[in-house]
Formats: sequence, C-alpha cells, structure tokens
Amino acid sequence: MSFPTQLTVLRILLAPVFYVLFAVVVPTPYLWATLVFVIAALSDWYDGYFARLWKLTTPLGAFLDPLADKFLTGAALIAFASRGLIPEWAVGLIILRDIYATVFRMLASSINQPIKTSSLAKYKTFFQMVFICYVLFGVLLSSGTLGASPVNFGSAMMGESILYWSVFGITILTLVTAIQYTYDNAQVFRLVFRRYVFGRSPQELS
Repeated sequence: MSFPTQLTVLRILLAPVFYVLFAVVVPTPYLWATLVFVIAALSDWYDGYFARLWKLTTPLGAFLDPLADKFLTGAALIAFASRGLIPEWAVGLIILRDIYATVFRMLASSINQPIKTSSLAKYKTFFQMVFICYVLFGVLLSSGTLGASPVNFGSAMMGESILYWSVFGITILTLVTAIQYTYDNAQVFRLVFRRYVFGRSPQELS
C-alpha cells in the first residue's frame, strides 16, 4: 500500500474517531474533535499531492479517496445532527446520495466500466468541508473553549437560520450532483442495469 493510499485509509479511520469525540464523549472535547477533523481534511489534500508527485496513482487509491471523503463528511454531518445543530432530513439525503454513488461505482467497477466524476461533485465536497469547518469554529467560540471573549461572536455564527440555510444549500447542491452523476454515466448505468437486473453476462454487455 503506497503512502498516499495510507493517508486515505487514515482519513477513513479518523472519521469514527471524530464522531465519538464530538457526539459521544461528555463533556465534549471540542478542541480535540476539531484537530482530528482538520488532520483528516488535510490528509485529503496531501494524499492527492503525493500521488501526483511520486506518480503513485493506483486503482485502489482512486476508489478509496472519494469513499474516505464521504466517510469523513458523513461522520461530521451525522454528529452535528445528533447535537441538533442541523436538520436530520438534510443529512439523510446527503448520506443517501453518497451511498447511491458508492454502490453504483462498485457495480460499474465490477464490469470494468469507468465512471465520470464531474467538477461539480468536487465543489460539493469542498463546500461540505468548508461548512463543517465553519460549524466547528463556531462551536469552539460559542462554547468558550477559546476563551470567554469570543463567545457572543461564536453564538452569532451558530444562529439557527444560518446553519439551516447553509446546509439546505449544500443539500440541494448534493442532489444536483446526483442527477448530473446519473446523466453523465447513463450508458454505464444501462450496462449495470442489464448485468444485475436482467442477468446479462459480461460478454453480452460488450
């Protein structure tokens, strides 16, 4: 396993660690939870950087990288919903979209069909990461973890309407990427459907 792939696996392993620190441990160690998330998020950039620098791009790494992103963002959003910071329905739609994309990618891979990933999906992940970092920073300030002075500012950042409409916009963007994902890979979708619904053999698909 190459070093970039090891970083990707680390991101997958840190996702449940973040969830436990933020949503389970009482009193919540917000600073430690934030540090874990930041380390995991930085690994997303570095694994791609080293993979390109050392030309270590592999099929395993290409498959695990988006999966690791989904694990990390999903763990954070579920943790936020469990604390009542964002609506559960929004998180549910985002998770369902990620499950759909992952299962479809696995089925397509099983019949050796490449999947097109749009730039819009990358923006979706970027905005999710930015939103999660915003919430974590707001929680740190409003909880008094960084001192008493910025508590009021943090509370303003964590306003219910701000969080609601932010995650609403991210949810809409996520659903749009699911539609585009299906449209861009319509031919592959038909092949997967014929293979696993009608039981066509790989030779019949070609």
